[in-house]
This record gives sequence, C-alpha cells and structure tokens, in this order.
Amino acid sequence: MSKYCSGRFVYPDYTKDEDAFINCLIEKVEQLKPKMLLPTHDESVVIMRHRDKFPEGLIIPYGKEELLLTLANKAESTLLAEKAGVPIPQVYSSADEVDKYPVVFKAVIGNSAKDVYFPTSKEELLKLIDRYKDESTLIEEWIGGSDYSVDCVRWDGFCKTSVYHALVTKTDGGGTTTQREIVNMPQLEIEARKLLDYVDFHGVCGLDFRYDPDNDRIAYIETNARFTGGLATPIAAGFDIPWVLYKLSTEGKYEEPIAVKEGTRTKWILGDVITLVGRILSLKWNPKELKRIFTFSHFDAYDDFFNDDKKAIIGEFYYYFEKLVKNGKLNP
Repeated sequence: MSKYCSGRFVYPDYTKDEDAFINCLIEKVEQLKPKMLLPTHDESVVIMRHRDKFPEGLIIPYGKEELLLTLANKAESTLLAEKAGVPIPQVYSSADEVDKYPVVFKAVIGNSAKDVYFPTSKEELLKLIDRYKDESTLIEEWIGGSDYSVDCVRWDGFCKTSVYHALVTKTDGGGTTTQREIVNMPQLEIEARKLLDYVDFHGVCGLDFRYDPDNDRIAYIETNARFTGGLATPIAAGFDIPWVLYKLSTEGKYEEPIAVKEGTRTKWILGDVITLVGRILSLKWNPKELKRIFTFSHFDAYDDFFNDDKKAIIGEFYYYFEKLVKNGKLNP
C-alpha cells in the first residue's frame, strides 16, 4: 500500500517449496529485468544456494551460502566469535554443567526470539531439552544488562558500523526491538569487526550483543547476516545502509560522508502494540517499559509511519492481523 511500491507479486513459501520459490523469482527477474535482487531476510540463504540459476549480470549483494548458513547457526557463530577473540557467554554442553540459573536455552536456527527460553531451574531446563531432543540447541550463561546491536556494511575494504541500544523488545527477554537509540559504544564496534574480519564477511549484517554495565561485561549473542529489524534507526541517524550497499555493489565505492547522529531514537508503532498485548497476556508487567510503549514524543522517526506515505502502516497492520488469524501468534 506504500506509494513507493511500483508492483508486487506473491511468491511460494521458501521453507516449504524451495524450488517453486526460486522458479518464481527467476520468472520475475526475466520479466522485470531488474539491476539488483535484494533479499531482506532469511530467504537470502536459499537465493545464494541457487545463485548460478539467476542471470550472471544480476547483482545479489550477499556472500556465499556456506558462510550465511554458518553465521545463521547460533552455536557455530558463537564458536567463530570465540576463535576471533570476541567475548561470549559461557556455553554448557549439558544441564549437569549449569551451576547458576536462569540460563538461556535456544534452538540454533531461528529469528525474532523464536524458540528462545530462560529456564530458572534444572527441572525447567530438562523439560526443554526433552522437548527439543530432535533439534540442535544451545545452552548459554545468562548475561545481565540489555541488548545492543551493531549494524554493519563491509565490502571490499569498506567497513562502516553503528550501534543502537534496545529500549523495548517485542518479546520478553530480548529479540526484535520496537524502540531503539543510537549510542556511542566503540568497543562493540571493535568486537563486531573482529568477527567480520575473521570470516572476511561481505555484505550487510547485524551483530547482537549483551552489555552488563554493573560488571562492565560484553557478550556476543548472534549474527543476522542480512538487514536487521532495527534498520530504521541507523537510517534515521544518517547511515542509510540500503543506499550504501547499493552504491558499493553497483559502483564498487561509496565516497559520501557518513556521520551517525548519536541519540537518534526510533519507534516501531505496530511492534509496540504487539509488545503491549504480549505483556498483558503473559501477565509480565514492567511499569517503565509500559510507559515507554505509550510514549510518542522524543522520537526522530518511526519504523512504519511516514507523513508522506500514510497508507504503508495500514498495509502492515493488515499483514500482521492476517498472520495472527492464520497462525494464532503475535510473533509470526
């Protein structure tokens, strides 16, 4: 419904029929003849798996499938981070090793905090281990503090990063952010670059960290080797990541000045609505967080509302409502 949308089509679900998804994209590429195909989420892995089926001249600014898969795997990327010298939480191989609760239990593949739990006892942890016995999982030490994300574009010698602090997250305990603030955290940028240099990353990504100010401790959480959900924040702060990536991948350089404005705040309106409903249903009240949800002042931009493009948010609300009715989930 956005006024900037020049056309649309519905593609098959790549998680259910990968070949149909790829064939649909190839057909549209042949029909529309775009200069670039720009995946924005986890479909990038599937597209790069079939890169040779697309026209050679079509620009798809992502790295090889193998690295994307490795970084998407939380256990493997954590091991890579440790090898790169990035601080990580303590990793447990079994419930018997855990000596302090809560801990973090999560499936190694997933996004938006899906299949992430914070068991507070050995009994809870063992139940989760049994429930996910047929899947690859990860058990980690719980790190206090809050979430930070480092957005990055790294391309043939060019590397630019910015950091935002999660003020509100859609799901309890972390995950997708609904309110963020650009902060000056050079140590996080240094740690992010350690990992990206170690794997020679090429493209756009976001690295999630926890920072505990009480203990002055940084810990790596995961890498999203794609555009992040908080993309609106660096853009509003002066780091237009999609444009930078486009220029680099089409011209091989980006020479315009980039000055990221510290203190820039953005808000995802629908995300805050979902957060509010989720907190009510789970009976997990946090007065400070709820106050933030009902606040609309002191934001430099919104993820999903623009004065010159008001219909876009209507389409977004409809999409999420449809998913709620179909799947019965607030976190589709």
